[in-house]
Amino acid sequence: MSQTMHLPSALILPRVLCAAGALSVLAAELESMGIRRPLLVTDQGLVAAGLAAQAVVACGQAAPPSVFDSVTENPLFADVDRGAAWYSREHCDGVVALGGGSVIDTAKMIALLATNPGSVADYAGVRNAAHGPAAPLIVIPTTAGTGSEASPSAGIHPDATTASVGMNSRHLVPKLAILDPDLTISLPTRLVAATGVDALSHCIEGFLSKKDIPLGKSIALDGIARAARHLRRAVADRNDAQARGEMMLAAFAGGAAIGMGLGPAHAIAIACSDQGFHHGVLSGIGLVATLDATSTRVPERAAEVLNALGLERTESLGQAIASLMRELGLPATLAELKYVPRNLEALAQAVHQSHFNLFAPFHPTTSDYAGMLAASLGSKP
Repeated sequence: MSQTMHLPSALILPRVLCAAGALSVLAAELESMGIRRPLLVTDQGLVAAGLAAQAVVACGQAAPPSVFDSVTENPLFADVDRGAAWYSREHCDGVVALGGGSVIDTAKMIALLATNPGSVADYAGVRNAAHGPAAPLIVIPTTAGTGSEASPSAGIHPDATTASVGMNSRHLVPKLAILDPDLTISLPTRLVAATGVDALSHCIEGFLSKKDIPLGKSIALDGIARAARHLRRAVADRNDAQARGEMMLAAFAGGAAIGMGLGPAHAIAIACSDQGFHHGVLSGIGLVATLDATSTRVPERAAEVLNALGLERTESLGQAIASLMRELGLPATLAELKYVPRNLEALAQAVHQSHFNLFAPFHPTTSDYAGMLAASLGSKP
């Protein structure tokens, strides 16, 4: 009689270097990994801010990088395929990502295509796509939110008007993450807030997930507590180096938490990503819309989240996140965001069918989601 093999869950993380000025070790790390011609993946904003030039210098004379700086704010299939062609043409042997989640996710897929055939469309959004190891990848985040530097996932948009599709693989986990809070100083206040809420959303939904990985729940809970203590400070004062460093660790914790699966908040965030709004803001709005319903299914675990946030266990998690977002100057509902759904019923169906529901402790029905979306939109379902 045949038996189904259930593989154990694994915690797969990159090596981590976290300190102010940590960018200075890049040349030595490239040498230790045997990379002589890295592709530096970044975007035009970081070129304008001078951070890309710093990274080029940090690569050192022994490993002069080729620079691919065409990643868009919401990364596209075209960005990945152009970057992969650039990698091949420049005879690169490794990838360095400098940027936020869009850059890092793009770099992950470029590294995958560097050693696997085809285009990004053959992997992103394709269930069980066969693939092998990616090219060596070093990530240097310039935001503290997406957690892509620690996660096994990448999300890419097929085009500018289509919601992102993802890929999840241990081969997408970077080899090294360099967390240097000095690189976040120039980040606009609104982005500090939005990316911080994104980090918090990953930690909360990962902690509430039905799935577990070794140390995963503890890491997620630690990330929630760090964000609760330091997000407001990081937004209020960009020169608060301690707060920025702590938020980078909270974001890393969120990236690890993604490995346990997310939930309804991210189902909403991805389905509503068709109008160019920031993913972190959408994730926070998703938390506001869904957390109270989820909390009723896992009250003890929800109480641990409240405790990590410094709140009483009788308080509403949804209302707490809404208050935090508004305090940070962010919209807390789809109505405040001015999101305009094309068809509420179709949107609710898309959210219900999202893979983010897979490990959620509560999988809302299409009708449930329609009600949550309507409430966030300030309308009737």
